Amino acid sequence: MNNIEFYHNFCESVLQNYKGPEILNSYSSLFISLIPIFMGLPQLINFKNVGYMLILNGFFSFYYHYSLSWLGKHLDEVTMILANYYGISGLIKFYDNNYQNKINRLNTIFLPCFISFNTIPQLDFLFPTIFGIYVSYTVYLIYDISKIYYNSKTIISYLMYSLFGAVCWSISELYCTEETKYGHVLWHMLFPYGFYKILLIYDDIINSSPFQS
Repeated sequence: MNNIEFYHNFCESVLQNYKGPEILNSYSSLFISLIPIFMGLPQLINFKNVGYMLILNGFFSFYYHYSLSWLGKHLDEVTMILANYYGISGLIKFYDNNYQNKINRLNTIFLPCFISFNTIPQLDFLFPTIFGIYVSYTVYLIYDISKIYYNSKTIISYLMYSLFGAVCWSISELYCTEETKYGHVLWHMLFPYGFYKILLIYDDIINSSPFQS
């Protein structure tokens, strides 16, 4: 199972002739687990599940970057997918029941399709693109909600943490050098931090309002 050949898109191992372990990426992954541990878990069950997924993802990502294995890839990426799934499931509680039902249906259909599609080794390179599109909808929800229920400028400032982390990762993969390889480290730190901070803000709003159901 772990001998399946696939392309792992990480600068650190590229600089090591496509061999692991990726020490920087491995140990920086553990920061992902520390975010919910030290910032606390939300009360809303869907947001709480995001926290659980991040805790698992930090350890799974460590294993993936250290082993560069097929099993590690799926442990890492499935928890990323599930974190976004639960995030959307929590965010739609800000909307009316019709919209909630519609998005929940689409989100639940998309989840197993994405996970199954991601098991095809030849299509491994598509994961960042599909995941990026999936997360883009989450960003839309976050911003749309902020216009009514919170200060948009504050929310955008936290989104910038995540965006900057994503840009650093992209640069490290598109222009891989000894200097840019640290972009993946920044991705591990900044991308989950920005989103989780927003999640905690929205969790407070939901739990101090009539949204709970």
